[in-house]
Parts: sequence; C-alpha cells; structure tokens
Amino acid sequence: SLEVRGEYQHAPGRAAYPQSVQALFAQIDTTPELPAEPVPQTNVFRLLDANLSFHLFQHEISAGKMEDEWGPARSGGMAISNNAEPMYAFRINRVEPLRIPLLSTFLGPFRYEGLLGDLKGHRYPNAPWIHAEKFSFKPTRNLEFGFSRVVVFAGEGHVPLTFGSFWNSFTSFSNVSVAQKQSRNDPGARHSSFDFTWRLPWLEKWLTLYSDSIVHDDVSPLAAPRRAAVTPGIYLSHVPRLPHVDFRLEAVNTDPVASSQGGQFIYYENVYRDGYLNSGNLFGSWMGREGKGGQAWITDWLSPRTYIQVGYRNAKVSKNFVPGGTTQNDFNVRAVLRLKEDVELRAFGQMEFWKVPALAQGRQKDFTGSFQLTYFPK
Repeated sequence: SLEVRGEYQHAPGRAAYPQSVQALFAQIDTTPELPAEPVPQTNVFRLLDANLSFHLFQHEISAGKMEDEWGPARSGGMAISNNAEPMYAFRINRVEPLRIPLLSTFLGPFRYEGLLGDLKGHRYPNAPWIHAEKFSFKPTRNLEFGFSRVVVFAGEGHVPLTFGSFWNSFTSFSNVSVAQKQSRNDPGARHSSFDFTWRLPWLEKWLTLYSDSIVHDDVSPLAAPRRAAVTPGIYLSHVPRLPHVDFRLEAVNTDPVASSQGGQFIYYENVYRDGYLNSGNLFGSWMGREGKGGQAWITDWLSPRTYIQVGYRNAKVSKNFVPGGTTQNDFNVRAVLRLKEDVELRAFGQMEFWKVPALAQGRQKDFTGSFQLTYFPK
C-alpha cells in the first residue's frame, strides 16, 4: 500500500524574540547564544504522511513518514507521540498478536514494533538518528501493559552512523562514564517507558485506569519510579443517567521530585541537547520538560459518528527550569457533525490564558479556532 497525505500551510510569521530571551535559552540548554532573528512568513506545501508498506508474515513493514503514537493517554504518548511532525523512518510492526509456548501462558499474547530513522532540525549534534522498540503484553482481556525504549544516537562530529554504533546503542543498558559520552562509544540519549491499561474489576463496562511513564538513563520506570515522569488517567465510558456522555481525566508530571535539575533530565541530555525534538517540536509528551498539569474532557455522543466535546487543560512549568515559571489554562469546544450523510463538519475553538514572565509581563490571552468540511463520495 502507498499512503500520501499533504497540506498547504500559510502563517504570517512573527517578530524576533528579544536578545535577553535568546540568552535565557542558551543558559538553560547550555548551548551557544543565537542571534535574535524574526520568523519569516510561511507559504509551503508539506507532506504529512508519505510511506510505502507491505504485509509479510503477520508484520507490516514500511518506510517513510507516518504518525506514531506509543501510549494509552489521549493527550499523547510519553515515549513517542504526534506532538511533532512525523519522522522519516523504517518501521516493523507485528500487527497480529504472537503466542509463545509457556511464556504466553502467564503473559498472554504479545506484539512488538520498532523503528529506525533520522531527526531533523538538530544542532547539538547535527543530524542524529533514532531507534525505538516497544513490546506489549495482554495477560487478561482487561489488562494490557507495555515496555518501550527510545534512543537518540550518532550525529555529525560526534558518532558516525555505522552498524557498530547502532549495535552499541541497541545493546547498552548500563550507566556510562562522562569520558565514554564524549567518545565515539557514546550509546546516545536513552529514555525507557512503561504503560498499562486496566479495566477495573466489577467495573469493566464503566471505568478504565491507565498510565504512561518515562525515565532517562534507567532500564525502566519500574526500576526507578522516583526518577520517572508519569501520565495517569481514568476513562468513564458512560455517566449514570446519561448513557451517551463519557468523561476522561489525565494528569501529567515531568518534574520528578528526585531529579529536578533545571529542565536537564527528562527529554534532555548534556550531549544530545536537542535530543527529543524533530523539526523543532517535542515528539514526547505535550507537557515538555519539568512541568505539571492535566486535561479533562466531557463528550456527548449524538451518534456513533458525531459528538460535542468540552475540554480543559492546565500546565505549569517549574521556576527551577524557566525563571518565574509558566502557567497556561485552556478552555476548548470541539464538534463533529454530519450536515448530510456524505458531508461532515469538524469545528474547534479554544481560549487560552497564559503567564510567562520570561516572555511577557502580566497575564496574556489568545484564541484559536478551526473548521473542516469533509465530503465522502459514495
């Protein structure tokens, strides 16, 4: 199969950040200070998805750009999410569950997937690569859990991309010295994740508990829970007396108490200072580095294909990371309606209130909205 999806994008651009803000960026990330330059107007056609895939022995093997979402949270996975532009990668995905004698007796069927690709927009170092692997198990019909690992490695002027450097990165799970980090034997910036989804006993048809977590330079969040960032959530499939209404609540904490280091732990590394970015955007959790907050949604399903949803989001970044900290509060409404059987309307509106002393004085606000018409020919 071949999938191609693109869009024409226009944006008016903006003025440059003050040089004081550029100096703050350099101080926080320990990078050279860049000149303050305005962002020019954007007029470009971009491919969002462009991949060729084929099915072979219960595996989907593909190459190109494709959205990846590794995690149960609606707001996005902590290991890999669609918060950033999809990366060019080679992917292998076991799409049909696999059973192994004896092992599956205890852990149930399992799936695995992996990718190898390159990241865009990096400077420190330039042109790094990424490999990621995820294993998911389902021991019961109400419980599923998974482990994943994401490693940013290689890069111009640091470690050349060879089979040896890939294998060293793929098989490295122990701590490495500062000298090794600065050498050609650097295994890269390593993050590991654990997630689960559990439909609670006696409430299987009502309530689902789930969580996602990620840790830097440890084998798993289960081995170092105090150093892990977490995204717990609950999903109520229907509200008493309101069978067409569901509720979802998610919290996010990327500022673990044991590892508050000025934004230089989760999604950051001293060598790979752009580590968890692709084309300038974080491909992990929307919360980013050293933040706390959450989201909530109430959805009224008018039919299986149409709904009206009200949402709220709060996010706070630690003042130990950004001087003065940051605060965001978003209120949004989303609707998917069928004007006719073959015409769909999607509408979205959001009012945001934010306070970032490092960028602007006092409380600021903005509004964004969008609509989309889709025609489904018979």
